[in-house]
This record gives sequence, structure tokens and C-alpha cells, in this order.
Amino acid sequence: MVPGYREVRQLGAGRTGRVFLATYQETGAYVAIKYLNAALRRDPEFMSRFTAETPRLVEVDDENVVRFYEYVETPTRAAVVMELVDGVSLRTLLAEHGRTSPEAALAVLKGTLLALAAGHAKGVAHRDVKPENVLVQADGTSKLGDFGVVGYVEEPNVPQGSPPYMAPELWLHTNGFNPRADLYAAACQLFECVMGRVPYRGTTSEIRDRHLHDPVPLELVPDMLRDLLRRGLAKDAATRYGSATEFLSELEEDALAGYGPEWEKRGRRHLAELATLLALRFPLAAPDNPGEGETAVIRRGRSWVTLVPRLPPHLWIAGGAVVAMLVALLVARGTGNTGPILMPPPESPRQIDPTVEGTRPPPTDRRPSRRPTTKPPVTTAPPTSRQQPPTSGQSQPPPPPTTPAPTPTRSSQSAPARPAVRAATILGWSGSAGAVRVTAAGTGPVELKISYTRREEGGTSRVLGTEVRTLTGETSYTQPITRDLGDVACGRRAYFGIIVATVPVADSGPEVSEAPMDGPPCPSQEPTGTSQSAPSPTARTVPSPTTEASSRAMPTAESEPTDVISEPPPG
Repeated sequence: MVPGYREVRQLGAGRTGRVFLATYQETGAYVAIKYLNAALRRDPEFMSRFTAETPRLVEVDDENVVRFYEYVETPTRAAVVMELVDGVSLRTLLAEHGRTSPEAALAVLKGTLLALAAGHAKGVAHRDVKPENVLVQADGTSKLGDFGVVGYVEEPNVPQGSPPYMAPELWLHTNGFNPRADLYAAACQLFECVMGRVPYRGTTSEIRDRHLHDPVPLELVPDMLRDLLRRGLAKDAATRYGSATEFLSELEEDALAGYGPEWEKRGRRHLAELATLLALRFPLAAPDNPGEGETAVIRRGRSWVTLVPRLPPHLWIAGGAVVAMLVALLVARGTGNTGPILMPPPESPRQIDPTVEGTRPPPTDRRPSRRPTTKPPVTTAPPTSRQQPPTSGQSQPPPPPTTPAPTPTRSSQSAPARPAVRAATILGWSGSAGAVRVTAAGTGPVELKISYTRREEGGTSRVLGTEVRTLTGETSYTQPITRDLGDVACGRRAYFGIIVATVPVADSGPEVSEAPMDGPPCPSQEPTGTSQSAPSPTARTVPSPTTEASSRAMPTAESEPTDVISEPPPG
């Protein structure tokens, strides 16, 4: 236990340690305390770096950063005392809802980049940007936490970090840590928010190879985000954004052009709605003491009295919003009104009143110490920007006028329905031939779209052609594929690829496969006077037998793939 604090309960645990809700005994203000795990404490390199960065971490004072109050170390424990954020992690939000709107994803990314800019300005890199370390509050704002705290993957030759978000240079152990690796991880987070999955999946070794060599999977990404992801996920750190500020500037420019001046407001509103639905998972939603805050039933004479939970006021508001939504939905069902249920937009956050106890601004002296010396500046009062439920006096909107359903035509009655597509799997691809298997839930028509790509080594992919096949009458189809994608010059390598997608979109999503194709050896300089003819430098190539590419799942979308963008591998 950290001296001067009273632990309330454990909030969570991860690869880097356990987090507890606690109160500062002198003021009763809430804080979060993370106890670093034994693996980190036994790592002298980590401990030396982290303790050296501690003074700078305390100086990072930005509304987008989870504030670092102090670092406490004893012979048996190491703990970080930090701001308590009453919200849920972006990981929890994605696990519950799958993905966010592009505007919400950009709003989260903006907060992350502002936090990184504040940390980098103090000479501190985050080193582990990922959804687990981003906390979303009920007003739709977010905070980035755990600066400098990065754990291990329990596998040999794997550096510190989280593999799905680690930049190529981290895998190669070159030049230590560059802050541009934080920007790469932030771009991975943007991709995951809009696509519902990380850019590269697989085992740790497969993820490493894909970060190093695979083209950036931009085929199904919304058009307005492609430029941001193309540069943010560049293999070469030198071609990425030079700073978080530069990344943020281009983000705002593209968001304004693509989604209009209200993009951030709509994005935060969407995040607020998603977070509010998870309000019961907020740290302050549970009781502080056993029995306190729980619903209890007591008997008074011959009657039973139910005591309502003693929860913080803002959680009653959030819970009320959820109940109001459910009631509105039930009423709409009963009256035949199936229109959308609209929630009021969030208001601006309430300003902190320095005269109210528990809401004082942070003191200017926040130097780390091994013992508490000042009151942690934690804001315990909830913001007033949470979604408000409609009042009980509000009437439900009248149902829309009913209109007779149109009489279906003969062609619409006879058209077979499209079945759900379970999977579209690439069985093999050699660079010129292969096969695809499609399985569906019915015998109705399924469109199979095959795009053929070519990428020169060190260049970008281009689509050479697309064909569409209509499959019907069966529930399983195996389709052979053949395509001549040209020749490879002597001494050169190219990558011939296919992108397979279906309409309707398969549950497994589109898939892509590339095969490396090597050109023939270039002719050596022949002595003068010989009549031996040199082989043609554009002779037909064959795939390398030892480097056959395997297919990998791509994100799901209804749009037809158009471009495949690739970055040159490092070195």
C-alpha cells in the first residue's frame, strides 16, 4: 500500500501491473494506483529509464493526458499514482460495439495526438499506444495514459511493446525508440476504430513479418482516411509524419474536407453515446465500501422497504439516459413508431470552480517524491456534459403517417434473395494460378470479385484488372483462377497478388494473397568474339518455391476494392 492513500478496490490488471481505485487520505480525492508487475521491476533497463523519465512525466500537464502524480518505490513494490478517469477504455468500447464511426475515430485520434505532442515536447515517448491505454469519458473526450509503461511479450526475441501496434523499426531493434513509432501505433489505432480490427493479424512472428513487408491494407478503408493511414503506417519511419503536431494538422485538414466543420462535435457525440451505454463499468459506478451503494432490502414492521443504490449523481443521469432510451423503444414498438430515438447533444464541460473542495486546479509544484507531499489535484465532481434523459413530462413524437405498402412487381417476387456468405477463402495462389472457395448459407446468387495486383519491389501496388463471377445454385463453390500478370526483368523481383471479395460481404471478410516472382539472372559480360547469344532479360518468370505467399483475412466492407497501396520494406 502506498503511504497516504487508502485503497478501495482493484479496477483491473494487465501485462504491466494491477490498477486500484484509492483515495488520498488527507482530502478524500480519488486517484488510481498502478503496481508494476515483477517482470518490469526485475528489468534494470526499464527501471533505470522509467525512474529517469519520472520528473518529466510529472511535468506533462495536458487535458488529453492522464496526469502522473508521483512514483513510489520500495524494496518490494513500485507504484505509480495517477489521475482517476471516470470512463471506460477504448478497448472496452470496441469490444462491446465492434467499431466506431470515422468521425468518432478521428476524434479519438485527435486526443491521442494532442497527448503525444504534450509528452514528446517534454522528451517523453509513450512506447505503447493502444486502445487499452485510451480512456473515453461520458462526454466523448478521451485521455491517454501509461506514458512510458510498456510490458513484455513472453516470447523470445520479441521487443517490449504490443505486437499489433509496433512499428517496423521496433522489430528490427534499430536506433532505439523513435517517437515516430508512437505515431505508427496511433495510426494502427485509427485503423482498428474504423475497421474493427488491427491492420495485421496472426501469430507474433506473422505479425512481425506483416509489419515489415506487407502492403498497408487500405483497399477497404474509407477514402477520406487513406492518406492519413498511408503515411501514418509507412514502413520507413523517415516517410511518416515528422511529429504528432504535423499528423494532427493533416488530420484536421482531411476531416474538415471530408466530413465538414462539425465533424469533431459529431464524433464526440457518438463516443459519448457508446460510453454512456457502458456507464455501469465506470470506476465510480461500484460502491466504495462493502454494503455501501448496493441495493438493500430491510423490513420495517410488516412492510418491506427497498433502499436504492447510493451511486454518484452523474451515474444516475447516465443510467437514466439508458432507461429512457429503452422506454422510448418499447413505447415506439407499442405505437407502431419505429423511427429513430434521438438523444440530446452533450453540453460543454463545466468549468472547475477553485473554491469548491475537491475541484481545485493542480498545484504548480508537482515534483515526484517517494512520499506524498501535496494534495493530488483530482477533480471528483462529475462534468455536466453527460447526456440528459428526456423529462417525464415530454410526450412521445406522433407516429408517422401510414402509407399502403407498394405491391411487389412480378420481377421482385421472382428474384431470389441473396444468401449470407460464410467465407471466401483463397486456397492457393502461385502468382499465375490458384483457387478460391466460397461457402454460402443458401443457393441464391453470390458475386465473387477478384482483383489482380502487381507490385514491383520497392514500389506500390496497382490493380491490373478485376473480374466478377456470379455463383448460384450451390452452397459451396470452388473457383479456379488463372491470370498472366506479365514478366519480371532480370535480376528483379515483383509481387503478383489477388484480392478476393464477395457481395454480400463474407463473414470472414475479403482476403488478399501475394506471391513473389523472381526474374531470370542477368547475363554476365561475355568475352569479345564469342557468338553465344544472351538470354532475353524479360523471360517469363516462375514463383519462388520457397516463398509461396499465404492468404490473410482483410477487413469487411461493401465497397469494391480499387487500390492496394504498398510501402517499401525497410533497408
